Amino acid sequence: MPVDPEANPYAGYGSPVAGAEFVGRTAAISSIRNRTFASLETASVSIVGPPRVGKSSLARHVHEQFATGRSARGLTFIPVWITVSGCDSEQSLFRELAHSVQTWLSEHSPDADRMKAQYESLSTTASWDDMRMQLRTYLRRLRWLKYQVVAVLDEFDAARNIFRRSAPFELLRALAYAPDVRVALVTASRRSLAEIVVRSTPELSTFPQIFGLPITLGCFDTRELSALVARSPYVDTELGPPLLTWLERETGGQPFLASALLSVVHDRWAAHGLPPAAQLPRHLGEAVAACGELTVRHHEQMLELLRDEDRLKTLLEVVFGPQVTAQPQDAERLAKEGIVRPTADGWAGFSESFQEYLGLLERRSDDWSLWQRTETRLRAALTVALRAVYGEVWLDRLRECQKRLIDKCEERQERVRRSFGRLAPDENPLDYAYPQDLLAVIMMHWEQLRPALGHSKDGWQERLELIARMRTPMAHNRRSGTSPLLMEQFREYCNDVLRWLPESPVPGTAAASSDRPRVPAGDVDTGPVDQSGVDAGIQP
Repeated sequence: MPVDPEANPYAGYGSPVAGAEFVGRTAAISSIRNRTFASLETASVSIVGPPRVGKSSLARHVHEQFATGRSARGLTFIPVWITVSGCDSEQSLFRELAHSVQTWLSEHSPDADRMKAQYESLSTTASWDDMRMQLRTYLRRLRWLKYQVVAVLDEFDAARNIFRRSAPFELLRALAYAPDVRVALVTASRRSLAEIVVRSTPELSTFPQIFGLPITLGCFDTRELSALVARSPYVDTELGPPLLTWLERETGGQPFLASALLSVVHDRWAAHGLPPAAQLPRHLGEAVAACGELTVRHHEQMLELLRDEDRLKTLLEVVFGPQVTAQPQDAERLAKEGIVRPTADGWAGFSESFQEYLGLLERRSDDWSLWQRTETRLRAALTVALRAVYGEVWLDRLRECQKRLIDKCEERQERVRRSFGRLAPDENPLDYAYPQDLLAVIMMHWEQLRPALGHSKDGWQERLELIARMRTPMAHNRRSGTSPLLMEQFREYCNDVLRWLPESPVPGTAAASSDRPRVPAGDVDTGPVDQSGVDAGIQP
């Protein structure tokens, strides 16, 4: 067919799509249609999946396709869309629900006047109880007039911050469950509804129980990815098959990343014309490079979600092994979410780039374990050496000349005590010292510690300054502040410190295990060490 060089059907990537722009998800669409729109008793459904997988697009597509006309019971559909992240209080979501319904009636139905009095009564309420009762009265009246509200609650993860008790969840449940109201809810979220409720309130809520099994979205399969490529004006050229092969390799069928790459390719081809087949790999490689930052940001969002759900370690075990805590059902869940894919001998990340990214993360995990061993041994050896020099009053001597440093360590120790209860009996403030704190102690007391630590003062300073500088970006999984050369030097210096320290600390001194709860490290100031001995501690 003729190619329109101006057409770019992927230019809107990143925004929800519906109608002709929507592709795939046939099974999910059928399930939502049958449960919410085609049955006599409309049911609520939840759409769950990792970032940028098309949850909002699916919700918008079924909303526009099916929330029109009349239901199987003969009720007139009223479509409502609420972005929960835009709500700032537990009442605002419910008030927006009523406002959206009344606005739709004003634009589409003569019944707006019949509902006006109830809506105004609702609008003037202030307390939670008054608002709740007036809302139910308003929606009950609406149902009596033969209307069926279908409300999409997009970005429903935000409810865990907006709702701080069970009452708002229970009101949503009542609105969706009560026969005289029966609002059909379609939630879209990264987390399961049960997880959102648990993160919101310690109180028990039965809200998730009215939804049944969630609609879990993952990556496109080959058929769905082919449908996405089929929207390209170049699909009938010889470039069509290579595009599909390339997308499967680079994105694993991830909808957002695939659309972004296709958009970049089509913009370039519209500006410069189609490339010869021999130059196609270069063009596609340039598109991958152009989307590099976007791809990494997507991967970071994915891992941040898994970290928040305490599943990142599970992912690394599934992909790299050994599977110490991960179970087969964990791998199946990750596959269903489009985070991993099966291989001939196990599992891998959903795309080549994600697998490479996980490989870097796994290496950083090894580096972090190396630092934990270094940190633990250094704290223990330093405590032993200080006790040998100053006796049992060693901590008092440190407090005399480095009061600010010890005060900060004790503040961190107290935060842990408040959060986790009684501390182990052998813990001391140096168990809560940051790398620069330890270096400041060594520099201040070098002449006394030199016989125990050995080597040169400059050697210790050089190694611990670099280790301290690298620790913060590693702790926060940041790429900025690190480089392959610096990381190699970091490993070398950690191993130097481990060789320089005694093999095993004396029992009863600083903690010999990194398993105790710690206050998470903040953005540590890694400026030059104050060797004057006056308040040389580093602010967390």
